[in-house]
Amino acid sequence: MPDQPSHNPAEHTTGEAAAPAPDALRADARRNRERVLEAAREVFSARGVDAPMSAVARRAGVGVATLYRRFPTRSSLVAAAFDDQLTVCAAAFDEALAD
Repeated sequence: MPDQPSHNPAEHTTGEAAAPAPDALRADARRNRERVLEAAREVFSARGVDAPMSAVARRAGVGVATLYRRFPTRSSLVAAAFDDQLTVCAAAFDEALAD
């Protein structure tokens, strides 16, 4: 079957569907997202970023489909899970360079 163009305009420019901003989500979806991020931090810290996505979903208490709905790729989940830590590290690096 030939690839069908997406009806989502965000996919035409990035190749991936743009996830809604966390504050635009329903309360239950927001809670699920936070549980997935917390579980990802725990699983990736213990088993590395190559740990199965199903292990993250299981730890979060959500289905794999829920995980992929919010984070369509492993790299999007890793980036979101460690975003705060990366921001702190980048600030420390910039500060060190300024010295």
